[in-house]
Amino acid sequence: MELEEALTAHLKAQSGLTALVGHRIYPDEIPQGTKLPCVCYIKISDIKEHQYIGQDSFERPVYQLTAFAATKPSARQVTNQLKAALSDYCGDMSGIEVQKIELQNELSSLVTTADGTTRTYTEYLEYEINYIRR
Repeated sequence: MELEEALTAHLKAQSGLTALVGHRIYPDEIPQGTKLPCVCYIKISDIKEHQYIGQDSFERPVYQLTAFAATKPSARQVTNQLKAALSDYCGDMSGIEVQKIELQNELSSLVTTADGTTRTYTEYLEYEINYIRR
């Protein structure tokens, strides 16, 4: 299993998170018309380790997870559940040996449509995932 599949499975197994977003957890982008709140994640960096014999199996990609919601409190609730699921996590994640997941950065944003009728609150979390690639 690839890391992104394991990450999705791990998040969908978190009852506190799925109580808020159901299974609306997407890689890369949210499908048009998706009900809020939801979560989207994207890899923003992939740091590689090297030794004399080549690339090491230790990986450190950075993923941005974004909570999208119609209200700021709702976005914050989703963010708190993401933190509970990921911050300082270590162990087996669907067969992937995760050594540690570290929260690196947090950002907030508000997007309003041009006519001002629709607002979407977003909370961004950036995590470095330290794991052993097999």
